[in-house]
Amino acid sequence: MSEAGIVVVANHGVPMLRAVLRNLRESVGGTPGIAVLADDCPEQMATFLVRKYLRLRLGGFELGHPDPRRSTCGLDRSQHLVRGEYLARVSDEFAFRAGWLERALDALEADRALGVLSLVAPSDYRRGRGRPRTVHAVPVPVDAVDPVCFVTRRELVARHCAACSGAAASDRCRLQEAARDEGLGVAFLPGLAVPSSVPSAAQGGDLRVLEADLPAHGGATDTMQRLEQAYQLGDDALLRCMVCDAAELEVLAARLKFCERHGVAIGYWYELRCPECGELHYKDDLQFRCPT
Repeated sequence: MSEAGIVVVANHGVPMLRAVLRNLRESVGGTPGIAVLADDCPEQMATFLVRKYLRLRLGGFELGHPDPRRSTCGLDRSQHLVRGEYLARVSDEFAFRAGWLERALDALEADRALGVLSLVAPSDYRRGRGRPRTVHAVPVPVDAVDPVCFVTRRELVARHCAACSGAAASDRCRLQEAARDEGLGVAFLPGLAVPSSVPSAAQGGDLRVLEADLPAHGGATDTMQRLEQAYQLGDDALLRCMVCDAAELEVLAARLKFCERHGVAIGYWYELRCPECGELHYKDDLQFRCPT
């Protein structure tokens, strides 16, 4: 299968971004490059991205502010962060079915006349009578696709971005228009992306409470394979000291936390020390919850 890079557009806070990054690693075979594009993000989001990048769990990220002179899909700003003949632009407000990228790339490789393949049905799409609610085996051609999640060829993105350089501002992504101008079709594969069930920071409430809305743990072996240790012993974690406001803390200890009912590991507990004032800090990183 051809190589593809994935660009995640993050607009809904750390909990939803953390969930989609975990989902992408689980739903995509192999190890595609993943990058994040985040505009107007708070300090906590920036810290999260830096930590992921330093742990080699992200190919790159870009922070910035919305600019009407740039494309709204963001691929003009982020295509350099990932490699591959194909580019996937996804949103943190969705979760993706297993094998979604392979299905999309197979469809694009099978039909070179197809330019943009969306993973989300257009708002005006109506399923034909008698047609089952299943994932389509072939792309469904449409006049226009929803640009929130799609897969396309890098060469088309490069030509489109070059053509749009210095052009008048637009409030919509014109990539699919560029595809049609080149005689290429647009289509979608429904059933591969579903709305995320993780609450976003934009929905209000304490972010620590929102992060507690985590996926239920499975068996002990499965959960251990999926846990991620954010901080390694001896590392300098990008966390702020609550006493002297220093920007980094030294990791002294990392211990597993377990579900009290089932004895399954659900996250980590960290002991950290400020190198400036010597104050000790303690941090929980829960990644799963008890299913009952």
